[in-house]
Amino acid sequence: MRILHVIPFFRGGVGTVAYSLTKAFSLNGCEIFIASPYDPPKDTYRYIHGFFRIRKPFEEPLYACTFYVFNRLRLKEIVKEVKPDVILTHGNTILISKDITNIPIISIIHGTYANEVKWMWYHPIFGFDRIRYTMSIYATYRFDMTLYKYITRLKNAYLVAVSKNTRKELIMSGALPGKTFAILNGVDKELFKPMNKDYAKTLIEEIFKIKLKGKVLLHVNPGPIKGTHILIKAVGILKKIYGEDFTLLIVGKLGPRTYREHVESMIKSLGLECYVKMVGYVKNEILPIFYNAADITVVPSYSEGAPLVIPESLACGTPVVATNVGGNPEYLAMIGLDDLLIELNEYDFSSELYQKITLALRRRYHVSNSIIPSWSDFIQKLLAIVKACKVK
Repeated sequence: MRILHVIPFFRGGVGTVAYSLTKAFSLNGCEIFIASPYDPPKDTYRYIHGFFRIRKPFEEPLYACTFYVFNRLRLKEIVKEVKPDVILTHGNTILISKDITNIPIISIIHGTYANEVKWMWYHPIFGFDRIRYTMSIYATYRFDMTLYKYITRLKNAYLVAVSKNTRKELIMSGALPGKTFAILNGVDKELFKPMNKDYAKTLIEEIFKIKLKGKVLLHVNPGPIKGTHILIKAVGILKKIYGEDFTLLIVGKLGPRTYREHVESMIKSLGLECYVKMVGYVKNEILPIFYNAADITVVPSYSEGAPLVIPESLACGTPVVATNVGGNPEYLAMIGLDDLLIELNEYDFSSELYQKITLALRRRYHVSNSIIPSWSDFIQKLLAIVKACKVK
């Protein structure tokens, strides 16, 4: 099968998924061509048959429209040259199916912001940061939901959501159920796998010059949508009641300046400077060391699609405490960790989060790497959908 993979960018979770799918398609015998405004990681070239540069669009909420206007003619030329059996893209860039109508086009939908639109008004973001954040999220959400409702009426357009909850959110917004599917994100098990926990902790201490105390909690990809401030509040309770023998590692950038300042202020006011360690950005290949060093990973998000953090942590054998959004319940159910899910019924769930963290620290959970889906598993399901998608 010949696939044209249109990739909007290679950063963050979307970039990881795009690279992982490209690699998995190639290993499953498909011919892959990439079209993107950005250079792919160097390792990608070993898996593809060709790379086509397309024009860089504006940022959200204008991304889809400018992507379409800037690149529709160029993409038609690429399609004519490559002659793909299917076009795979991501998110709202499926707008190209309005102009390319003779080939099935499938878009991976990584999330909808449905829950974030509900909760974002309460986030501790201030001033211009607040205006920019809320307006961008709301405008992107409204545009995307309108687009997906319209686009699934086209004869060649299909959506693949990364979780059952995301599929449900798309359908509730008007996307046609018969053209909207769900496949849970996979994980690279060659990279994310168990290692000796004490050794992993020693590596963290040596590489990042951090002294780890007692039990280690891990929080990856922080920010307002990820509930980082709620986690800090829960850790404040943990210190008072559970004791002081723990360390919280926060890996990634904290987001808007005013939000970062608020979280830093919380850490100081709660006396957590010695227990919360801000690590900052870490390369993907280093993340397995953090997952293996951790006793639990905490994902207290307000909105998700299917966060890679959870399967990555589980593949390393580390249990996860998470809110009941996006693909979180699917991942935890398959591994038998349902009791570590938090029902998101109110904005401040720090007390329940504290209770779940305490439960996870006191119990011993066996996490089997073999149960977690790989990217090859994802591809097999996606290929079955591709074969069923026809241009009528």
